[in-house]
Amino acid sequence: MERTQRLRNMIEEQFLVEFDEELTDQSDLFKVGVIDSFGYVQLLGSLEEEFSIQLKDEDFLKDILTSLESIDAFVAKKIAERGDR
Repeated sequence: MERTQRLRNMIEEQFLVEFDEELTDQSDLFKVGVIDSFGYVQLLGSLEEEFSIQLKDEDFLKDILTSLESIDAFVAKKIAERGDR
């Protein structure tokens, strides 16, 4: 399963939502009420586990990941830093 679809499934299962015409890959998940700060911390932990990536303190402060699109780009970057393809 491709990374974007894995992320989509993870968010849908964790936050009980469904991506569709209204909730798109570009939707701000905070603004539409899908996640809050507590959910965000949970999401980051899930990303570490699901994709075997290590998050550093600066990752939490540098970019707030608000959409599936930005989360996908972030995970791709972290995987590339790790050396996987």
